[in-house]
Amino acid sequence: GIIRFESTMPAVAFQDLVLNIYIVIFGTGTFVFVLSLIFCCCFISKLRHQAQSERLVYKLVVLKDDTKHFNIHGQTCAVCLEDFKIKDELAVLPCQHGFHKRCLLKWLEVRCVCPMCNKPIGAPTKHISNILDELV
Repeated sequence: GIIRFESTMPAVAFQDLVLNIYIVIFGTGTFVFVLSLIFCCCFISKLRHQAQSERLVYKLVVLKDDTKHFNIHGQTCAVCLEDFKIKDELAVLPCQHGFHKRCLLKWLEVRCVCPMCNKPIGAPTKHISNILDELV
């Protein structure tokens, strides 16, 4: 004779098949959602870090209120080309060039170099304390 193999697998009901499809779709959707959430968190963290480092550069450059060492008489801000006044808020870079604080901050949004001598500001190889020591 002929040998017959009988399947011992139960017949899959249509409702069970639909349920399995929904489980796969829900699982895939959940997985994609979690990956998107992780990506967004990493992206936001990177943006925060970038903003913090930009603020750090501003702190390195901006101000010591003591303008005694920086002679403003007859000096002009190289960014706005206006003469310094006694009550102006100044920022003095490590290269000893001085500017209006607001002018320098606007300049640094575009380029991180001194407007006068093009010396880089907040070079990554320098420690923060070294740059702070250079400020007037």
